[in-house]
Amino acid sequence: MAKDVSDGINLLKERLAGLPTTPGVYRMLNAKGDVLYVGKARNLKARLSSYTQPERMVVRIRKMVFETRDLVVVETRTEAEALLLEANLIKSLKPRYNIIFRDDSSYVSVLITDEEAPLIKSHRGARRVKGDYFGPYPSASAVYQTLDLMERAFRLRTCVDTVFKNRTRPCLKYDIKRCSGPCVGKIDPKAYKATVAQARRFLRGERSAVLKDMQAAMEAASSAMEFEQAGVIRDRIKALSAVAGGGSALSHALPEADVFAIVREGGRLGIQAFYYRNGQHVGNQMYYPKFDTGAREDSGEEGEELAEALRVFLALHYTQRAAVGLLLCNVVPADVEALGEALSVSAGRKVKIEAPKRGDKYEVIAQAATNARKALHRKNAENDGWATQMQAFGEMLGLPRGLELLECYDISNISGRFPVASCVVAGKEGMLRQRYRRYHIKTKNTPDDYAMLREVLTRRVERGMKELTFDDEGRPVGLPDVLLVDGGKGQLNVLVDVVRSLGLLGQPECPALVGIAKGEERDKGLETIFMACVDGEGEVELKELPVTFNSALIFVLQRIRDEAHRFAITFHRESRGKALAVSRLDGIPGVGPTKKKALLLHFGSVEGVRGASVEDLAQVAGIGGELASIIYDYFRAS
Repeated sequence: MAKDVSDGINLLKERLAGLPTTPGVYRMLNAKGDVLYVGKARNLKARLSSYTQPERMVVRIRKMVFETRDLVVVETRTEAEALLLEANLIKSLKPRYNIIFRDDSSYVSVLITDEEAPLIKSHRGARRVKGDYFGPYPSASAVYQTLDLMERAFRLRTCVDTVFKNRTRPCLKYDIKRCSGPCVGKIDPKAYKATVAQARRFLRGERSAVLKDMQAAMEAASSAMEFEQAGVIRDRIKALSAVAGGGSALSHALPEADVFAIVREGGRLGIQAFYYRNGQHVGNQMYYPKFDTGAREDSGEEGEELAEALRVFLALHYTQRAAVGLLLCNVVPADVEALGEALSVSAGRKVKIEAPKRGDKYEVIAQAATNARKALHRKNAENDGWATQMQAFGEMLGLPRGLELLECYDISNISGRFPVASCVVAGKEGMLRQRYRRYHIKTKNTPDDYAMLREVLTRRVERGMKELTFDDEGRPVGLPDVLLVDGGKGQLNVLVDVVRSLGLLGQPECPALVGIAKGEERDKGLETIFMACVDGEGEVELKELPVTFNSALIFVLQRIRDEAHRFAITFHRESRGKALAVSRLDGIPGVGPTKKKALLLHFGSVEGVRGASVEDLAQVAGIGGELASIIYDYFRAS
């Protein structure tokens, strides 16, 4: 090993002479060309020289240098640009020694459009519509609550432009006092724009100022004997005051902020995020990024490691959404100035990153840190229990290298129709959802679960054998340690036949072949576990494993089996729903989405179109005589 470490260090020393002193991003690669680590530096030469001093490296860094066989360097104009590039590379390449953080969801925002009579609505995705965006909010429910408040307090329109421009009388929302009726002139355009301006101010966090202005307007209307208008304003104040009263004194200090608290326990990281919008704590989320720092928790290096982990986390967190104006953290992120600059560039607004040590903001952060510690403690306890059971199962199966990955398969169909299969994956840390797979059955559409299972397992094992390699410990990569099928001896025999037909049965790289059969009266906790055991002559015997009824292990296996069943059922319903949504009109040449919509609007249903004459069909907008004849002939022929 010492020789290999020296080889890695010698490689870096050879490259140092030609490295620039400018900001940039570097990638360390192993002998296979796989990216081990992506990092950024204010001074590339100075940063990479630190990897040539093994006595100062923690365990993780020494192991990384041990595997390094190539170095790729990219210079950037600024450190902020390097930070953004680093975040994008980590997200796309997922290097082994970086944080593994998967969060591709697009959060929801509130949008007030920029037009003559602006509307308010929820928005998800790219911000292509002109207007003011408020958020993002951490959950859709928080957005819906905000929209409900805005309807009651400001009575802004929520209808789309096609409806708005074609109304001749106000809709139901006007009657129940949820809209001021700008579509039919029930409110003066100037008054409506003033209301929109107040709504924008309120969403920016200027609650007290908006309430004060409303109270002044109500008093002025009352003094002018305009009691109806005063009553309208009173109702709006009442709606806003109700939600204002629901927040704590602490939340009023945070009109718009994201709070992050990072903690570590047992070598694992936990990050608790609190989200504040309009002075309200609107949600929270716990993250568990993988970041093996190698530093001891009682060492002086812990603070630096947490700061670096938080920096990378924040950079990745805001690659899919714009940062809000204020980020509060319990630890100052590493390179905080460059991080703030990079997030400001991405968000198109000034982003401040603070780590206060006293006051109301500190109390909010302290509360987030308390939640983070408790959540991480629970997670560690759960993971340790799961890891213990997986280790016990690996020992029971006689796996020489232990159990790292287990794949479970299940089939779902209705009398053979819409057949699909699921594959869920479990490891020592629990269910690995990012590795789940779904399969469409291609060869069967009649009731035959065994044939469907055979197709899926054949596709999976063939692919695994093509990708089969071995890591440094001799563990096969490309195939799991255990292949588990939902079912008894019949399903397990299918798995054995597949593995035998592909020449894998009895080979060292062959996974353990296991089936899980439901217990009596399908009672959970009474499942029977079978394993295919191969003797020296290649004969297979299906043996029942001594798994204790209602034991922790049986419930772990039952949970994996139920997850495979849930995943298969969900995929089956999606496939069935898509198939049923296909219209008979989709098969007519020359009839696209627009003409199909026109036909359905004109005749009311597909049956109405089928029964129409050529002359009736030709009367539909966009359908001429020639296409009308094609449609008519299509239904007669089919």
